[in-house]
Amino acid sequence: MRILRWLFWARLVSVVVLGLAAVGLSRLPWVQDRVFLAVAKHSLGRSYEHYFDGQRLSVIVCGSSSPLPDPNREQACLLVIAGDRYYLVDAGPGSPRNLGLWNIPREKLAGVFITHLHSDHMGGLAEMRLQSWASGRKGALPVYGPPGVERVVAGFNEAYAIDTVHRVRHHSPGFLHPEDALMEARPVALPEPASPTKDRQTVVLEQDGLKVTAIEVDHKVVAPAYAYRFDYRGRALVISGDTAYHPPLAVASRGADVLLHEANATHMEALIHQAVAATPTANQRFARLHREINDYHTSPVDAARIANQAQVPLLLLYHLMPPIHTRLQLPMFLRGVGSIRPDGVEVAEDGLLIELPADSREIIEDSLQ
Repeated sequence: MRILRWLFWARLVSVVVLGLAAVGLSRLPWVQDRVFLAVAKHSLGRSYEHYFDGQRLSVIVCGSSSPLPDPNREQACLLVIAGDRYYLVDAGPGSPRNLGLWNIPREKLAGVFITHLHSDHMGGLAEMRLQSWASGRKGALPVYGPPGVERVVAGFNEAYAIDTVHRVRHHSPGFLHPEDALMEARPVALPEPASPTKDRQTVVLEQDGLKVTAIEVDHKVVAPAYAYRFDYRGRALVISGDTAYHPPLAVASRGADVLLHEANATHMEALIHQAVAATPTANQRFARLHREINDYHTSPVDAARIANQAQVPLLLLYHLMPPIHTRLQLPMFLRGVGSIRPDGVEVAEDGLLIELPADSREIIEDSLQ
């Protein structure tokens, strides 16, 4: 016993001495510089070049939250990689920060597809423009979206025009070109449906084996609002954007490997209303806002129904309302989903990466966090 006690105290003293030594060393400039340099090399050395080899269709969740504040998630943004470039579906506020943290090669950004003209889906456009321009993107950044996207793009271009001038003047001549800083609006108009029962859709982009299709969804009074389908080398994924329960989306999603669908847990929203009503100091406008958003969003159960009708292998829920603060809330958020769709359902987190290897049925998952 005496020996064990001696060993315990000897180990404790060693730990304390080493800890104090580490604290002391951390105050030395040369130690600080070495540690900082090692961290910078590790961060900057991360490479995603193999994702751009044309052998897969990939999607990265760069924003999985709704407009409601969430400390763990940025607002709506999905990054789709096909070939040697990538595209964003929506650019919610905060999402550019994630691209920077993950060291995504922002010069490879080839376009942004806006699902609808709500602020939480386009508030990060200016930063996406700036970061990709500063990283070496060439030419104006195409921004596709419903009619009205012209006003949005013109507004951002004008709002940041002075900033662009300052940045061009600050750097060496020819390093930053002002024409590359611009965004270019490409409004997407849908044709009239062939019949009253057929949903409206149109091919927006077809290039180097990639086909992007805009599909009308139901987010009224916001109209039109689009989902987007990406087809590349025998693989496909669909991103719903914001929509109420909309069975035609299932038809347009058939044959896809992954459906990324918004989700609003109305049973949790009801409890928020109840809590606000019972709290005299609470903002009653907040309760009204929560109540009125339910009629143009989709519950997790209804999203599962759409996935079943589409027969997609994987349903990934994003644009999560209300925010999920801990994993303990996941079963509550997904309440009722298991009885509709026992398997093939996941809740998105920022940094989730899904790879769909070309001409295969394999679905590979990873995380950038």
